[in-house]
Amino acid sequence: MNKTTEKMAEAAKQIIALMETEGTNWVKPWSDIGAPHNAISGKAYRGSNVFWLGLASHAKGYKSNAWATFKQWQEKGATVIKGEQSTPIFFFSMLEKKDKETGETKRFGLWKYYLVFNSEQVEGWQAPTIDKPLLSPIENAEQFVANTGAEIFTGKSGAYFSPISDYIGMPDLQAFDSVEGYYSTLLHELTHWSGHKSRLDRIKSTAFGSEEYAREELVAECGAALLCVLLGVQKQPTPDHAKYLNGWIKAIKSDHRAIFNAISQAQKAVDFLEGLQVRQAMAAE
Repeated sequence: MNKTTEKMAEAAKQIIALMETEGTNWVKPWSDIGAPHNAISGKAYRGSNVFWLGLASHAKGYKSNAWATFKQWQEKGATVIKGEQSTPIFFFSMLEKKDKETGETKRFGLWKYYLVFNSEQVEGWQAPTIDKPLLSPIENAEQFVANTGAEIFTGKSGAYFSPISDYIGMPDLQAFDSVEGYYSTLLHELTHWSGHKSRLDRIKSTAFGSEEYAREELVAECGAALLCVLLGVQKQPTPDHAKYLNGWIKAIKSDHRAIFNAISQAQKAVDFLEGLQVRQAMAAE
């Protein structure tokens, strides 16, 4: 087992532990301290790193989601406090290598990891003051969903996506305890919608209880969490998805890369849905 695989296995183990102790609320509402981002470049982290760094912030009680490597902090004149432990982040990249015998160029994927420290683990740095416009996250989410063009029928007894009829069914807003719960659920179903055969063609099985079904539910829950962070909606636990939790844990325990693959698929769904926002904006011009 190489060092990167070892780090990923450790991360997966901690995520499973969080699932087992927190139930359906394993995805914490990290949006109240902002999305995890690089403190130096300001660039937001993506995919599995959103969950992993959010988990680290929650576990250690950080009130900041600004991170950077030891070298980056040094370049900014900051010092990592003695004894502080780093947190690994993971990146997947495609590399090319030319075969010496055939001259053929082959492409292969490679996972890499870097070690970062939270801004609360360093001295000599203060976050820049940024004036952010006050937004209504619920209106923002409503517009985001509308821009996708997804067909949504409300007034249903439960929340679901129908791959055969290609529509989302949702209870009325007033049937939920909170608007955050409503949008958390809607964004979960919208992630399912992105996987339809006419879009990302991700949904391979709708057989309840199958491993494919459990993995798709994990993708949808990860997608909903990513979208909640993106749109500024506080993620709420989804009681209806409690029955899938054991399937998620089983999938991850059998393959520690499952959580990373699920989040990778969730990020693709988010990217696709964001692309529809751009298309809608161009059509409106």
